Amino acid sequence: MAKKGGVQQLQADISSDEEFEKFLQRPGLLGKRTAHSMQMILNYIVCVLDLSVLDIYSEWCGPCLGMVGSLRKIKLELGGDNLQLAICKAGSISYLERFNKKSEPTWMFVANGKAINIMFGTDVPKLVAMITRELELTIAKEPHECFEITELQPIELEQLKVKNEALQLAEQIELEECKKKRIEYLKYVTDTIMENLPDIGITVFGPQVNRDMFKKLSEPADPLKIQCKDRKVFAITQNDFNTVNFAAENPLEGDVIKHLYEKELLMCFWKVEETMGTPPTVLNQYAYELTKETIKPPDEFNEEETILPPLIAPLEISIQVKVEVEPEEPSEPSEVPAEEIAPAAPLMETKVIKIPPIWVPSDQRTHAALIYTYFRAQTATFLPPDPTPQPPHIIMTFDAYKKKDLMNLVDACRADVPLYGFFSSDNPQTATFIANSVDKYNAKPYVPTDKIVLKVNKVLGETIPLLMEYGPSYVSPNSVVGYKEASKFFPPSYKSAQQEEAELHAVKAEKPKKRKKNKKGADAEDDQGAAGAQDNQQEADDAAKTSPEEGASTTSSGEDSCESRPATADGNNLSTDAPQ
Repeated sequence: MAKKGGVQQLQADISSDEEFEKFLQRPGLLGKRTAHSMQMILNYIVCVLDLSVLDIYSEWCGPCLGMVGSLRKIKLELGGDNLQLAICKAGSISYLERFNKKSEPTWMFVANGKAINIMFGTDVPKLVAMITRELELTIAKEPHECFEITELQPIELEQLKVKNEALQLAEQIELEECKKKRIEYLKYVTDTIMENLPDIGITVFGPQVNRDMFKKLSEPADPLKIQCKDRKVFAITQNDFNTVNFAAENPLEGDVIKHLYEKELLMCFWKVEETMGTPPTVLNQYAYELTKETIKPPDEFNEEETILPPLIAPLEISIQVKVEVEPEEPSEPSEVPAEEIAPAAPLMETKVIKIPPIWVPSDQRTHAALIYTYFRAQTATFLPPDPTPQPPHIIMTFDAYKKKDLMNLVDACRADVPLYGFFSSDNPQTATFIANSVDKYNAKPYVPTDKIVLKVNKVLGETIPLLMEYGPSYVSPNSVVGYKEASKFFPPSYKSAQQEEAELHAVKAEKPKKRKKNKKGADAEDDQGAAGAQDNQQEADDAAKTSPEEGASTTSSGEDSCESRPATADGNNLSTDAPQ
């Protein structure tokens, strides 16, 4: 191709699949393939005659203009006809879809329609060295390891591995931090309950005990001076018992808990006399009385002692479990293909699980956790409602010149981007606040290093992937770091443009009406009311003098002339002393 005036074009401009395919396949550029070279292609090794360097870019940031001079020099001095250059718009070429919306410059080396290398970034000496080396190999007809255009090259696989490892580490850090905060909150809650309800304990009965048996269950309670103040049946869930057992000293066994999920269990809320001991001690004695065998002495009907069964007994459940067996190594190789060998049937064995008829925690904190989970109404007088959990969030920063496209996305995803602002940099320790809206930022002098800082909720959805397509200059590595950074950029005193506007409208709505004063200092409304009364009296007198045939009528002028106008969106009717 040639530009106007006959000057040879430095590089091809490719923006469609058709142009891209023609560029890779056109004759003269890639040379002829011999039978020998075709055989080597099958082995992912090719002999090349020409080298193409593709500058892959996203539409919003354009090709790398800073490298044009260096590429021109290499082509004219070293490559000549052996080096072909092209700029490729990733968003409109399906072969390059994985590079779309990325801000990092990407350079792909192509020969014979295959990718042979790739480089990321703007390191000019490194790019020049790579082009020079690939040209030398090309001219010398040295073999290259090649890849399909759409195939990830080794450096990309390594980047993907590093990225996945970073994501796994971030998830682990976030999970540990979430558990830590949850335990801290549960300790606060249970401390509060233990302080206010020191004489209360909970018993949890197994599924073999139902509400109708409570009268019989109350018999051992009287000698121990414990009173049941409340009793309910609850369906057991895993989340609830995770809360209950967060600090339990004698939790139920894991197999037992699994078989209690979704089953309804009777729980009793007991008040224990202080003189009898602590709730765990007294209620464990109560559980013993319910589950012990009773020896009845001889009487007139029985000459020998009689052993009476306990009031409530364990429930035995038989289940089938898989036995893990290590596969044996065959002594001789089998002639039957491995895929045709039928898998051996898994070995199963019977396991018996005993579900206790009653469970009493041995520590007071777990009793408090049971109260918090199942008898929350009993804590209404001293324990506030649980705070609304704040979703985990991260900080994402972008160059300020991207504000137009970014703000369209932010407005569409407002629920996931609760706060944003313009700052002098993306360093939370040194950044200076500039503005909290695009309009305010546009009114200030533009500085190329300015950043848009977004507080983004880390939730499932498309918001973060869509934002990543705009090439952020910084992203918090995880929500733990993001929480700390967000507290620096957006402290509690920070107000968004929407919050400021809402406060202004609230002030307008609450602003009292101004009362006009007349020359004598009296209220104009009072004078108006007095004048209106005189006018009404005069009209009444006139009406009395008017004959009925004349159709006498009366009128009233009770309109309030001092009524304030409604607030406008731009705040033009605000007084100068209104808060801004």
